[in-house]
Amino acid sequence: MDLKDFCFPVAERRVAVDDFTSEFVDWGNENSYLQNDYKSIVRDDTNEVISIVKDSYRIIRNETLINELLQFLAVSGEEFRIDDSHSFVQSNRMRLQVIFPNLTLQDSESDINLSLSLENSYDMSVGVRFYFGAIRAICTNGMIFGEILGRYYSKHTSGFSLEDFSERLDEAKAHFPQIQQRISMLENVPANEQLVEGVSKKISKRLADQITEEMDINRISQWQLLNRVTNYISHDVDKPHRARHQRSVSQLFGI
Repeated sequence: MDLKDFCFPVAERRVAVDDFTSEFVDWGNENSYLQNDYKSIVRDDTNEVISIVKDSYRIIRNETLINELLQFLAVSGEEFRIDDSHSFVQSNRMRLQVIFPNLTLQDSESDINLSLSLENSYDMSVGVRFYFGAIRAICTNGMIFGEILGRYYSKHTSGFSLEDFSERLDEAKAHFPQIQQRISMLENVPANEQLVEGVSKKISKRLADQITEEMDINRISQWQLLNRVTNYISHDVDKPHRARHQRSVSQLFGI
């Protein structure tokens, strides 16, 4: 994956509106511009208008975030690689996912590598956030450890810093025994109709119906159910929508 694709130039521009008094907008007339504290965010390389935002909105560029993250990762002492199976970039939004191949949990069938996701947007759809999760090696299913490890979030009106990233990574590693214990517990506790109902309400009714048809809920574990759900999210849901569903799984299964 080429990280240059994430680092396109963006700029703030005033917003001109058509007053319908002439065929063309008069760019030299001050009355052609919005006067109510709004501005536009534009891709400088294509002139695409990404969003209209309030003047209080502060651009936090993908390039700035990614460079800062890579600098911290380089001195973290941990091997890492970019995971293109869950990373994506659009003009308005991006998610960059990093895998730590040597920070590994296990279930009875597969290694599970710790991951880190960094999100940003230029249209207020999300603030800047990073959170820890995992990728199951056997099937590249992604998950978020939102209930155990939490997440860091910042609005675009307040700025953002990754200064405490090293501390957050150390905290994540310190929670490995707790996460491993939770995985083992889910492997040994039977699934139930209540969890399937939660999948139906929070993720997909169609998926819940498929699970009911394909599996005997009383004969599978909660971990098997979780992996069926994360497989669907990781392979059938478009990348920009995965994190929302993964957070729902985190809440539903308590990971």
